[in-house]
Amino acid sequence: MIENSKFCVIGVGGAGCRIISHLVREPGAEYLKLIAIDTDRNGLAECGLDEEHTILAGEKWRNGRGTGGRVIDGQSAFSPERRRIEEMIKGSQMLIICGGLGGGTASGGIPIVLSCASNMQIPAVTVLSQPFAVEGLQRQRISEQAMNNEIIRIADAAILIPNDLLFAGLDPATPLAEAFQLADREMARSVLALSTILCAGNLLNADFSDFSALLRRKKSHCALGIGVIDTANEGSFTAEKAFEKLLESPLLGGASTLCDADAVIFTLTGGPELSLSDARSVFAISTSHIGKKTSVLVGAAVDEKWRGKFQYTALAVNYEKEALPAGSQGTERKKSKRQSRLELSDGDMIQQTLPLSENEFSRGIMEKTTPVRWNGEELDIPTFLRKNQVIDTGKDQLS
Repeated sequence: MIENSKFCVIGVGGAGCRIISHLVREPGAEYLKLIAIDTDRNGLAECGLDEEHTILAGEKWRNGRGTGGRVIDGQSAFSPERRRIEEMIKGSQMLIICGGLGGGTASGGIPIVLSCASNMQIPAVTVLSQPFAVEGLQRQRISEQAMNNEIIRIADAAILIPNDLLFAGLDPATPLAEAFQLADREMARSVLALSTILCAGNLLNADFSDFSALLRRKKSHCALGIGVIDTANEGSFTAEKAFEKLLESPLLGGASTLCDADAVIFTLTGGPELSLSDARSVFAISTSHIGKKTSVLVGAAVDEKWRGKFQYTALAVNYEKEALPAGSQGTERKKSKRQSRLELSDGDMIQQTLPLSENEFSRGIMEKTTPVRWNGEELDIPTFLRKNQVIDTGKDQLS
């Protein structure tokens, strides 16, 4: 039986609140302390929690309205709530913060929640989704900036899950609303699975230091696989059946994802009938499908509420191969943008003939604002960049 280990799951923003609403209905989530924080009154009301476990951020200023995708509004709404956040997470052994990046509330608010956890010396893990490609370039930019510039510098471990993984396993005709619901449900199940392997009282458990070491590079992209067996409908539990169900998960992407991963976290949850022998059989089959250099973390949990049911989960982690050290990203990014226009050769600067695309320009302090456009041009970008003009630096230009 899983004991109350003072684990706290915080859903931030619209997607975070929807994940919490799924967790409320998941068997085995009763031992978790669930909290929802949002700037949108309607989204918060639908998460299924009482007022003691919710925060309407920036209520006096935002009046219950969302941020409209503005990160600075999310930051401004969450900053005054620091004391309330710290009161809610006080005494927690660990935080799992979930949500969807790309909007203003989660992208602006999650770093503040992480800062509160850091001040109170509470370990914190983020499990965050990346926008669908169809949601537009602006949301992708916001997502990347929030993750790279803020979250990975503060979180003890940061997990980023691209929503586009859904399209690899779903029928192209699947309605978008259904795709979002599936993403939220799978995120909720993954949060629950991650919490079980870090809780005391498990059949096989890994402590937080093991988990942090596995995600030591922090910036990672992950694929999720979740398979559920109900013995009432599908007969007895077998290791082969559990692994087969796992591979059918639309978020995983098949057995090749496990084989190519840098690290994999396997978790098995079941009722009192789950034995150590069952767990070992499942893990033996699974590890035979991963690469020789892949790091592995396994956990198994027994809970009365899962009697007759089993859930097998895999989190496949791929580290960012050329992750930049904290604080160096801005310099590297500026250099890469210049290279297609200007190159250094023996100390001299030469002009390339190929113009930059608009997406490659830096918007500076206007990066997080809504672009101002006129006749197809973005006016926040300096004219000399838009016109591809070279500024006289005092050095002779080579033709």
